[in-house]
Amino acid sequence: MNGKLLVIIIWISALAGMPVEKYYVTFVKGKVTNQKTQKALRVGDVLSPEDKLLFGDKTAKVSFISPGKGRFDINPNATKPGEQNELVAVLKSSLVPASNTYHLSTRSLIFEGYDPVTYFSSPSTKDRILLIRSEVLPIKPAYRLDGSNFFFLQFTSEGRTITRKVDQISNGLVFSDRLFETASGAMANKVSLCYQSNASGTARSAVIASFTPVLAGIEDISAQVRLMEEILGIADKNKLKAELSNHIFDNYGKIGSEELSRLFGI
Repeated sequence: MNGKLLVIIIWISALAGMPVEKYYVTFVKGKVTNQKTQKALRVGDVLSPEDKLLFGDKTAKVSFISPGKGRFDINPNATKPGEQNELVAVLKSSLVPASNTYHLSTRSLIFEGYDPVTYFSSPSTKDRILLIRSEVLPIKPAYRLDGSNFFFLQFTSEGRTITRKVDQISNGLVFSDRLFETASGAMANKVSLCYQSNASGTARSAVIASFTPVLAGIEDISAQVRLMEEILGIADKNKLKAELSNHIFDNYGKIGSEELSRLFGI
């Protein structure tokens, strides 16, 4: 047999035996469809480099994780118009390495609650703050929480100011989608967190911070965390926490280190 032909046969055989690179879906924003299956992408789906994705609009986004290569994103900026003017992205040519620029604040040895002035401010995430539905966000005792001392939200919708009191218990706040609904039923993009105090019978209100709310269920993020832990297989807990927290900060927004540990075991 010709030596060159033998080399080619061996090379082709080696390629055939190589494992296909897999990409696991870890986050989906908006409507994104797998062209091959015609099904909407879901967390946990496994894709190959050749798969084509159809994006519903320019706000959609998908995040992936590769066991050997790490975290990646695709957004509509990487798409090209398809035959029917849809937004199409081929996985292998559209992946962008995910951001790793976010850093958690150091956990306090004695944690009594968050200072809302600093907690609801996050320039690195464009003031996007992740709030876990129906979970208590601990607030430092310096802010009394009772019938006369409480937090409320304000935002503008269709030319009028909407004011809503935040649900609270003795040591924290509880957020729900209802708080942020505009007159049209959409989610408010920017809100002000305010605090009313009452000293000696005199009520005073002040704006504490302005932020963009991002609400998510504990089950959704827990599923993403467990999937990433399994796929990454990182033994170093600090490195694993950095990967997981970067994923959450990038796709949702800021959340406290204590909340990550308490709610998701990170």
